[in-house]
Amino acid sequence: MTGQLHVSSEFLQRALGFGQEGDPLTVGIFPDALPDDFPLTLPELPGLRVLGSVRGVATRWSFNRGKSFSPQQRQWRVFLDVGTALDETMADFQTALLSQGWESGRAFAQTFVEAGQTRWLALNPARGWQLDLAGREAAGESGTMTQVWLTLTEAEAQTIRHLLGQHEPPFDHVHLPMPLLRLPAGWRSQMSQGSGGRVSSEEYALRGPGGAAALWPVLLPQLAAQGWALLHHSEDTALFRTPHGTGLLSLAEGEAAGDRGEVAATVVHLGQRRPV
Repeated sequence: MTGQLHVSSEFLQRALGFGQEGDPLTVGIFPDALPDDFPLTLPELPGLRVLGSVRGVATRWSFNRGKSFSPQQRQWRVFLDVGTALDETMADFQTALLSQGWESGRAFAQTFVEAGQTRWLALNPARGWQLDLAGREAAGESGTMTQVWLTLTEAEAQTIRHLLGQHEPPFDHVHLPMPLLRLPAGWRSQMSQGSGGRVSSEEYALRGPGGAAALWPVLLPQLAAQGWALLHHSEDTALFRTPHGTGLLSLAEGEAAGDRGEVAATVVHLGQRRPV
């Protein structure tokens, strides 16, 4: 059930983003529509509905070392409903955009994804765009549907190269890919820390029903499907051979997880040493 809330346009402009040179009055708000200057053609998806959009500028930041001030970058945020399930919706978006020169990003992608939610980072080097796509499965009037948050931002060339894994000094390390693991329904994930390079590692706090024993039967087949071949499995640790080297997954409970009914998860990917 939805309703309408009447608020002032000034309140929405100040609440929903930053405008040119920080002026909130330059933030554009478009209920039930896309801005005329929205540069992306949305794919034709079943039951696609535009709830609205916001046009503003992104927060300034840059991978350009020694560059203290980057130009303002335009940003569009679009809110959609799609009449298909989450996996189908995300697959359709990716198929459409990858055929139009977009590439999947290789940075800031978390290993553990909660059930019913997902994210996708994509870059378009030719046009200088970064796209962040988030989806959440929900119940609609006609059955299962997907709520979509789409953010399109102008990006500098060096930022795009970095997010594609094409690192330059001082980020010239090799980044090993981490697996993507979908958690069972009812589980929540929070990343605590991570690092990249020839040894990539990530640590998470996981919480859900059944403890670590409920996770192993779900996660091991997903790892196998992504080329992580199981070599050894103990009560709380599994060792794998991967296409790039060696992988490890640890799921610890009790004192190791702070005795809060959580599972402390650690994923490590060690690159194969090259011959000298």
